[in-house]
Amino acid sequence: MGSILRSITALFLGICFLILGNGLLSTLLILRGVNEGFSEQFLGLLTSAYFLGALFGTQFASNLIRRMGHIRCFTFSAAMLACSILAYVLLLSPVVWLVIRLFTGFGVFVMYTVIESWLNGQTPDDYRSRVFSIYTLVNLMSIAASQQLLHIDTVDAFTLFALAAVLATASVMPVSWTRLQQPNIAIDMPKMDLRYLYRVAPVAVMGVIASGLVMGPFYGLMPLFASSIGYSESQFAMLMTLSLLGGAFIQYPVGRLSDRHDRRRVVLWVMLAGVLVSIGMGWVAMQWPQRVVPMTVLSMVFCGLVLAIYPISVAHLVDRIHKDHLVAGSSGLLLLYGLGAFVGPGVAGLMLQRLGGSSLPAVYLATLAVFGMAVAWLLKRSTVVEHPEEYEGHFVAMVRTTPNVLPLHPDSEEELEPPEERRQEDRVG
Repeated sequence: MGSILRSITALFLGICFLILGNGLLSTLLILRGVNEGFSEQFLGLLTSAYFLGALFGTQFASNLIRRMGHIRCFTFSAAMLACSILAYVLLLSPVVWLVIRLFTGFGVFVMYTVIESWLNGQTPDDYRSRVFSIYTLVNLMSIAASQQLLHIDTVDAFTLFALAAVLATASVMPVSWTRLQQPNIAIDMPKMDLRYLYRVAPVAVMGVIASGLVMGPFYGLMPLFASSIGYSESQFAMLMTLSLLGGAFIQYPVGRLSDRHDRRRVVLWVMLAGVLVSIGMGWVAMQWPQRVVPMTVLSMVFCGLVLAIYPISVAHLVDRIHKDHLVAGSSGLLLLYGLGAFVGPGVAGLMLQRLGGSSLPAVYLATLAVFGMAVAWLLKRSTVVEHPEEYEGHFVAMVRTTPNVLPLHPDSEEELEPPEERRQEDRVG
């Protein structure tokens, strides 16, 4: 295992620098937008533009990698990202920011695709579970750490934008320095009919859409929420860091609960619990807006609950389909999550425009309540009783980046090494 980790350390360093820079930028843009007087609706659209660019990046990344190769494609995308970061400061225009944000999402997710497809090509079957876990940990720790960079300077200064651009550029160095052979692999992921997914696992489909609709605004509009209730940049940085770190740990007991009970009911329980926590967040925002500790605790619980919905949904899908089809099925779920993350911030921004930035918990509440009722209706209609002892999958904390990380999932029976011998006959086209 040591030799495997040493060989892919450069890839982990590259993704770490990327997430540090991009995580800082995502928060920075919203806080700077608030200071520039941009509306709540626009800030929601800004986050939606990022996820739209991400969807395009995921779709076109394979063609770019075939044309340029992994290292050149990564370098090209990093340059695009660094240029876009600096352009935000040079061009303080809402319309221009929307266009730039689209390119930002595109560049970031092409870089994700390069790293994840490269990891697939370098990871033997026996080690993919551990590599998958380390990759997930690097993602969560990096995005949490990125919020602490807000302490360096104010959002009105050029410093933080320059730092984000430096980190995006630095991600190229370990990737281009590596001696790893660039994999000659087909990174196009097999696809599965979304109607078939809904037919075999409707609760999983509802779960990932709800998760995207909530987490999109959580990542994109929490800075607006914190600013509207009077939090300083330092207070918000600590709120987000602890929310993400605490949420990452909280999702494990929730996930383990899904391994012992009907996963569909656990998804429903999580949504209902999320509704209650959202009510608590709204109450604290109205009654004790300056009390950071109770809001942070509630945000940690909320983040852990909602983060768990996606991997529980994937585990539920594993229980309902053959493991050979996990990559295709999970790719479909990831697409639905991405669509939810694209739609969610725009709709949330429109609601916040009418109700105010402090009403973000009401958006969470409404989303989870609607989808909770939909899941309850599906459970009432279902005649199937799921027994935990019959489960084929198990809960695994997951990143929600691109489909190219999915073959590393421990429950996948996709053959990763050597790539040219991967099974094709049982994949769903």
